[in-house]
Amino acid sequence: MSTSTNSNPTSSHPPTSTPKNPHHQQQHQQQQQPPPILLALSGPTSSGKTTLATALHDIFPPPHYSLTTIHADDFYKPDSQIPLLRDGIQDWDCAESLDLAGLEGVLRGVKAGEGRGRGMMMMERQGNFEPDGDGDGDADGDEDEDGVHIARGISGACIERMRGKVRGWEEGVRGLGRGVVVVDGFLLFGKSVPGSLRGLFDVKVLLRAGYEDAKARRERRNGYVTLEGFWRDPEGYFERVVWPNYVGEYGGLVGVGEGEGGGGGGERREFEGQRVWLSDPRWGLEECLEWVIGVVGKEVERINRGMDEFGLDSDSMPG
Repeated sequence: MSTSTNSNPTSSHPPTSTPKNPHHQQQHQQQQQPPPILLALSGPTSSGKTTLATALHDIFPPPHYSLTTIHADDFYKPDSQIPLLRDGIQDWDCAESLDLAGLEGVLRGVKAGEGRGRGMMMMERQGNFEPDGDGDGDADGDEDEDGVHIARGISGACIERMRGKVRGWEEGVRGLGRGVVVVDGFLLFGKSVPGSLRGLFDVKVLLRAGYEDAKARRERRNGYVTLEGFWRDPEGYFERVVWPNYVGEYGGLVGVGEGEGGGGGGERREFEGQRVWLSDPRWGLEECLEWVIGVVGKEVERINRGMDEFGLDSDSMPG
């Protein structure tokens, strides 16, 4: 079960002269290169996680950033290993349905400078949401008349405006040579996620959605291709499983009133010992994207102020 967004990683490798001792030079560069910034985009079904991840990939081109996208949906377990509810229905919306240890291993590899992480190149998308024109169910996106990739539901004009904002960080934010890895998934830093995995994310964003909107979008989907077959939500699955699991994982951030259309967002809260940024469930995709860009800018600046832990100063920063 996964979105069909293509990760399409990008990277920038400036030309260098051949060193006398390549192995020694490589070790020196790895010691000097800070780890990439891991951005977690989490939230309930159909909250726009994959759409925004696609847009971010378009907005952060080299040489400013090297951005890679990892989809937590790629870590679903085989159908036969999905937990069963008391009535025998599979629960695809719980922590036990995901190979979280595998995800943690990949992210640790990324943090350690192993490119996309051990085993990453061997992974394939496990399945596709049926395209429905809303939120995470979108396909990869479209291209404008100039061939520029556009995340579905977000205009090319918005993408260009956000690119300009990112370029404006060049003078005010250090460390633009650092990579950015976006991880999107419905369950990334909830209560059931091990602390060792949650702690890998440098920036945590919860993209919230109102109950009725999330329910309507989920129910418009025709089903999901899985590793071993096909899944279609049985009647009442959203009310019985999807939403209660989401509230159970992020209850302290969701708030009881949110399901009734309550707002409140664009703020940072403490949750389970983590700093988490919350979107407003009433925002549209473009408004939410602009807010996420602002959050990333603030967090990158905060992270780079602590660069001394890597033994780097402003003169030795890459890029």
